[in-house]
Amino acid sequence: MDICAVIATRKDSKRVRGKAERKFGSSNLSIIKINQALKIKKFKNIYFSSDIPKLNTYAKKRGLILINRPKKYLGKCTISDLAPYLIKFMKEKHVCYLMNTSPLLKTSTLQKAVNVYERLNLNKFDGLNTFEAVKDFLWNKKKPINYKLDKQPMSQNLRDVFKHVPAIAIMSKTRILKYRNVLGKRPYKIILSKPESIDIDTMYDFKLAEMYYKSKN
Repeated sequence: MDICAVIATRKDSKRVRGKAERKFGSSNLSIIKINQALKIKKFKNIYFSSDIPKLNTYAKKRGLILINRPKKYLGKCTISDLAPYLIKFMKEKHVCYLMNTSPLLKTSTLQKAVNVYERLNLNKFDGLNTFEAVKDFLWNKKKPINYKLDKQPMSQNLRDVFKHVPAIAIMSKTRILKYRNVLGKRPYKIILSKPESIDIDTMYDFKLAEMYYKSKN
């Protein structure tokens, strides 16, 4: 399959200062993700986009293709703006978007995702994304959303609710432009384990992920 990967980072992180280059274990989140992507031989190219010079230097030395981003695609730029911009620089038809905020994602899970996408019926699904199956007693503002109050089940029997975890997203460039996101309307779900589902957004997430990472490495 004509597929590439892309990793995008930025210096300006509000809730975890310097998240992309902050020491994590014996490395940092960005280098961990670069090295993981390089283990997937089906990627024809791996692209890297960042405003952090030392990460760009590392990525280039490892053979990644750099994509420069103007200021409008940094800071408060969302994936709806960034993804369509990045794919303009890619010659492959399909893109695997990898987030460096998921350092506990297993390489075997990433390989599985690429393998599944290769065989995926793209008339039925828009692409492939990672999720966590949540078995908790969940409410909206007024009432439960996955159980009935008069028939409260045991927690293990709760209906699954799926939380989107942006560790892996694979879609065609055509559909990224169509939907202006990397999720689409009909994503195929790869279900992650609890540790793999940790997406670093706060210092609590960072410390929790680092503690688990150190225990396994």
